[in-house]
Amino acid sequence: MDWLNENCGVIVLVMSIILIVLAALTVWLLFRLHNKIAVQRLNFLGFYSIEKQSKKRYAGLTIGNKSLNDVGLDELGIQNGKVNFPLTEKYREEHGLQSDARIVVEQRNSITFNLSCKDIRELVIDHNGKKVLHSLRLYAVDLTGTLYRGRIPAVKKLLKEMLIAEKKGIEPFADEEKTADSIESQPEAAPVTDEAAVDTPVNEPVPETEDNKTEI
Repeated sequence: MDWLNENCGVIVLVMSIILIVLAALTVWLLFRLHNKIAVQRLNFLGFYSIEKQSKKRYAGLTIGNKSLNDVGLDELGIQNGKVNFPLTEKYREEHGLQSDARIVVEQRNSITFNLSCKDIRELVIDHNGKKVLHSLRLYAVDLTGTLYRGRIPAVKKLLKEMLIAEKKGIEPFADEEKTADSIESQPEAAPVTDEAAVDTPVNEPVPETEDNKTEI
């Protein structure tokens, strides 16, 4: 008892520090759980991609869900500065969805879609005869009306290369697109089933043999 009486101040101080640390840890854990469960967090990626065989350039876009809840999207698209270019219907067409199908990014998962060079050209705003390119952002609006967006500098680089080519009078990546189309549309050669028709010319006289010699 004498020891407790002499060191009661130290004991109270130590217990107070322990309680403060436990309270801080509890608040931190609650904050972390709130961010993971209650707060919907979307991540945006945009890639400058090149198809391996045809060398065709395109933009690969990804919207990821980092939260533990499914996120339903009302709209998704790309912003050029302050102008929105909705791509919701294009996403549904690419994935074979109906026009009224709901787009959902599942928990800890992502959705992806691609934009061709032709689609990317439409992201440039014609204003007074000039094509304007600002910062490009991939955006999504969930069913509660919350806006999420992220920069996609790689797609901006692809679009900038296309604009530079057009200024030089060059149709950007046209040869790649035509090459890919011609490969797809090229008819297959008809199979040859009669080898004798290939080996023997039509107008060449057949040599006379003992088997086919005509007797008079």
